[in-house]
Amino acid sequence: MALPLALKLPRLSYRPATPRDLRLDFLRGFCALAMIVDHIGGASWLYALTGGNRFYTSAAEGFVFISGLVVGLVYQRLIQRHGLGPALHRVLVRAAQLYLLAVGLTLVFLPVSELLALPWAQGVDLSDPAGFVVSVLTLHRTYYVVDIPLLYALLLAATPLALILLQEGRTGLLLALSWAIWALYQFFPDQADMPWPIAGNYAFHFSAWQALYVTAVVLGYHRERVSAALRGIPRWPALVIAGAAFGLLVEVYRRGDALWRVLPADHAGALDVIELFVLLFGKGDLRPGRLLAFAIVFAFAYLLVDRLWMLWHRLAGWLLLPLGQNALYAYSLHVVFVGIYGVLGQALPPLTASERVLKTGYTALQLGLVALTWACIRARVLLDLGRDWRYALSAPAAAAIACLLVLPLDPTPSLPGWGHSNAEAAAPSDPRLARVFGTPVPRDGTRRVPDFAERQPLIRRPGAERRAGEEAARISPYVGPIRGTLREQLFYSSALDAEMPYYVYLPPDYDTAGRRYPVLYLLHGAAASYEEWLAYGAVNEADRLIVGLEIHPLIIVFPQGDYSYWVNHVDGPRWGDYVAVDLVRHVDATFRTLPLAARRGIGGLSMGGHGALQLAFNHPQVFGVVGAHSPSLREEDGEVPFLGSGPEWEERDPIALAARARRIEGLKVWIDIGQLDPYYERAELLLEALRGRGVEPQWHTQPDRDHGDWQLYVADYLRFYDFALNTR
Repeated sequence: MALPLALKLPRLSYRPATPRDLRLDFLRGFCALAMIVDHIGGASWLYALTGGNRFYTSAAEGFVFISGLVVGLVYQRLIQRHGLGPALHRVLVRAAQLYLLAVGLTLVFLPVSELLALPWAQGVDLSDPAGFVVSVLTLHRTYYVVDIPLLYALLLAATPLALILLQEGRTGLLLALSWAIWALYQFFPDQADMPWPIAGNYAFHFSAWQALYVTAVVLGYHRERVSAALRGIPRWPALVIAGAAFGLLVEVYRRGDALWRVLPADHAGALDVIELFVLLFGKGDLRPGRLLAFAIVFAFAYLLVDRLWMLWHRLAGWLLLPLGQNALYAYSLHVVFVGIYGVLGQALPPLTASERVLKTGYTALQLGLVALTWACIRARVLLDLGRDWRYALSAPAAAAIACLLVLPLDPTPSLPGWGHSNAEAAAPSDPRLARVFGTPVPRDGTRRVPDFAERQPLIRRPGAERRAGEEAARISPYVGPIRGTLREQLFYSSALDAEMPYYVYLPPDYDTAGRRYPVLYLLHGAAASYEEWLAYGAVNEADRLIVGLEIHPLIIVFPQGDYSYWVNHVDGPRWGDYVAVDLVRHVDATFRTLPLAARRGIGGLSMGGHGALQLAFNHPQVFGVVGAHSPSLREEDGEVPFLGSGPEWEERDPIALAARARRIEGLKVWIDIGQLDPYYERAELLLEALRGRGVEPQWHTQPDRDHGDWQLYVADYLRFYDFALNTR
């Protein structure tokens, strides 16, 4: 007996109602929403939906891929109707519009960010305004959040070649060329960087990302053939399979690094967790794992929207369709929101509230900005100006003229580290240097070790560390004139669930050489901060030695560690994972590094020496070089509870680790300590343990030296790191 009509399920799947594919608009609208959420504010409840820009793929991949699909769909129809010539003319006009948008946003957003020292300021040299403007106009300079429009403009500029090959039936050749360029970039990034090196471009390299875009153009252009090939695949089972793959991907992400650490050492080979992650999921290079993750996420999202279109359209179509159909407008408006948020972060006091309250506040802020973007689209606020060439040309021109007039009035390029003056080494007698921190251990033993639970950690929210008019917010007062660049930046550590500050020194040729560099992490001592090494002249000396061709260029990172001993505390914060996993991963993803253990060193003084040793011994496939400068090699006396006792202590004690840690035989080790140092005898035990393992460290002692005087030996330290990091 047939079911009554009233019992038949309603049709929920997508039915084409217009030539425009609304499913793609819906998904691109979600990408626009995710970019607003991920770029503004802090961790919110919406991160569970967007990934917080920390998942194995992000909204950027979706935006680029969907844009390519739309280009293929639209221009295939245009070629059919009007021929190839009008189609090429239209795509070049669109590329010119994107060029003007990218240039205009950069000429406004970059100077404002640098002059106001917003949290993402990179220390761009603005002392030559004309050169800066020309570099932006010729697409040799981009910046944070304005790099996507530049990438899109370059992709559209290359689209005519793709359309010509597609029209001539050379689809296979087009895909082969595109993926060959991608593959070459994976192995030879310096040689395959196209169309030219772009300063400030850390996340979206054209040679890698063009493959995703070109593939999407091909799929869109041959949509009918692709649809016919996939017509025999049942959609609901496909959705279930894609959903299962997506769930597995989420579970892998949720388990995090612990999942990779179950691999036996002999199976892991020469790769550590961080190196494996970078090789698989690197964003700037668009690594294979990231492509696979995007394919899974996009397939699941597309099938979910296709099969349940009527439901999603009623729930969120009113919001996401306008965002998707005006995605570039939404993105441009979100850049304005990012700048306003950064400026307000300068003026408002630091946020001090519980994690739940902060997440709720950030969620409300992000939802409010999404709603404001939607309202501006509905009201068509400045929406049509970009199509008027008078305004499209006048806006970048006005921004360029403003830069030429305003930037010469800015005094900040003369600050140390921001210009390109001659490098000078700060004298050790400079009163700003030695003994400004409380690292040396008193001889009477009366020092009280701070309790971590009582100590307020130096954790800063975005914008909290910088105030208008504060010179120290831009550059450390302990750094003299240098030719390289010193930046103060923030990053989110999942191990600590906090935004953590650090200084990073970039060598003088970083923005021009187009190469990758070894990285050195220098850890501070107890009762100090991430400025301690700066105070002892590390940046000045490194810059002087590089300029003088005495050492090779390298990147140096100075993280903040509080009174943590840089270890995972017993039942407490995971300060070791914060450095060895989170920070290393962040630095490798942000800067042009050589992500290999042999090219990655770690060193520290006092407490930092202890931390450097235990991190290198526990993670020999992360750090291939380690230096300990007067390391605080404590005894198991219970004075520092978070170091534990018994087996817990041995997991954190460098001497115990030197005797039993696995795969440390290849480490290059430096130890220097004064014979009057209270930890000298423990250092000798460490030396014996290492020699027992076949590790012969560089051992340096000074008969009249106590616990300190590191500023006298900084040049020696740097020469060791240079030799170790550049010698196989």
